[in-house]
Amino acid sequence: MRSVNLIKQWCCEQTHLYFVFVVLSIIPNLVLFFTEPLPVLLGLSAVILPMSVLMLVLLLASKPGIVMWFLVPKVILDGGQLVLLYLFGESVIAVDMFLNLTSSNASEASELLSNIFIVISCVFLFYTLPTLVLAFHSTLLKNKLPVDFRWRWAKRGGILLLISLLVCSSSAFLDYRFLFKNDVYPGNAIYNLCFAINKSRKNTNYKKTSAGFTFNSVKTERADGKREVYVLVVGETGRAMEWSLYGYERETTPNLQKTPNLIYLKDAITQSNNTHKSVPVILSAASAENYAILYEQKSIVTAFKEAGFKTVVIANQKLTTSIIECFYREADTFIDISSFKTGSYLKSPYDDALLPYLEKEMTESAGNLFIVLHTYGSHFNYYERYPREFSIFTPDKADGIRAALKKELRNAYDNTICYTDYVLSEIIKRIDKSNTCAALAYLTDHGEDIFDDKRNRYLHASPIPTYYQLHIPYIYWFSEDYKASFPEKYDWISKHADLPVSTNSLFHTILDVANIKTDVSDMSYALSSELFEVRDRMYLGDHDDPVPFWEIGLKKQDFEMLDKWNIVYEKKQ
Repeated sequence: MRSVNLIKQWCCEQTHLYFVFVVLSIIPNLVLFFTEPLPVLLGLSAVILPMSVLMLVLLLASKPGIVMWFLVPKVILDGGQLVLLYLFGESVIAVDMFLNLTSSNASEASELLSNIFIVISCVFLFYTLPTLVLAFHSTLLKNKLPVDFRWRWAKRGGILLLISLLVCSSSAFLDYRFLFKNDVYPGNAIYNLCFAINKSRKNTNYKKTSAGFTFNSVKTERADGKREVYVLVVGETGRAMEWSLYGYERETTPNLQKTPNLIYLKDAITQSNNTHKSVPVILSAASAENYAILYEQKSIVTAFKEAGFKTVVIANQKLTTSIIECFYREADTFIDISSFKTGSYLKSPYDDALLPYLEKEMTESAGNLFIVLHTYGSHFNYYERYPREFSIFTPDKADGIRAALKKELRNAYDNTICYTDYVLSEIIKRIDKSNTCAALAYLTDHGEDIFDDKRNRYLHASPIPTYYQLHIPYIYWFSEDYKASFPEKYDWISKHADLPVSTNSLFHTILDVANIKTDVSDMSYALSSELFEVRDRMYLGDHDDPVPFWEIGLKKQDFEMLDKWNIVYEKKQ
């Protein structure tokens, strides 16, 4: 009882609350000090700088609680930052994290939030709520901060601010390029928010900025005039290491392994671990090296349309506010099966629901045809992505996301791969039985972490990815007619199967496979061409800048995985 009274008495002094608010406000900075790769001196400055600013700001009013109410947006931001640190173990709230708030559909959001609800609740109950309660309590107290206290701590805060600024400005002597917009929280988070808002505006204006663009596509016609069909299947959250086609010990892709004329790219990586960036790269001539052209040019759908193909998009991903929807709506026919009733607004159909629509389009369309199928693949919640008859590996139902449930999560994830194998094999069967000159390309937008090593990482879209998130399955299949008609293209893809490639090769390859030339075609990216070049692979940084693959922060565990896959290191010595 005495201790409770002491706490009450202590909290009734504005000077005490002042220090409480300072400490609470820099908790995210203290955590970031231990997680971010800053030199120790700069790391300390990245804590002292915002702390000194807060010390000065809290002195603007005689009651610090009044200032805290004006800082409520920061309090909310701090809560989000702490949740992010729990999820990924590092990094400030990234641009992609802000964009994911608007680009994730209700189904994805509800599945994730329901599994991290306890974490969010704990942050709210033990950080956000106490801060707001104490701020309210401060405004009700009759006593105020003494004038001499305010002057004394203003001087001390000013001195700390000056010292931290001097250290930060001397970062060159520490062999580190220190930038406030990257290295000091909450300034970096606010900068990322502004960047995300600007990028969202670009997405919204895409139709205007690309309106006058044309590919000037030219199709080389077959001498026999036979119909041609090309299919692009975009997968979700599939990582190559879980495919037995790629050497996984479990038999997860038995159908594809028996499929003739199928080529898989052994060392393929995505250029982003975020759907809203990786899929546009797949669907366009943009890449990490020239991402800005995304807003000036149109998608591969339009390139095929200009070449005289009927274009069809059938998607089992709920529409989002990203540029992907704009790309898909360029098609002659767009079918969003995820919007059809499935008994729950928050649940999409299983991916085999795409098959009847595919068959219908192939039957009813007589001319050349280009089809994009966007599956839901292996996106979390894994257990919801396949019918129960595909519960091959059990137990496969996890009641949350934590390391203790790794077995259930991995079993469920492997079942999604088994189901993907089935769906892809059924797609190929339907294309093959049409007896046309046809080809199919399949790749996923990114991979996933599933508590694979001591880092205990899970899911994707982390500001700093792992190789588990980057290494993706990437395959091509050709009909016998196509292989006989264009053997050189089949042969060149086969010869390039072991080379390091990225998702930015898809656009140029599938156009070349279809014998379509455009103003933006680059044969040095086309796997089907003898002109294909191996180049340094890039990853899209948080600010849409190209980051060399080996500079994104791969850890020892990533290299151990590379050893397992016998992948040659590209890292510069």
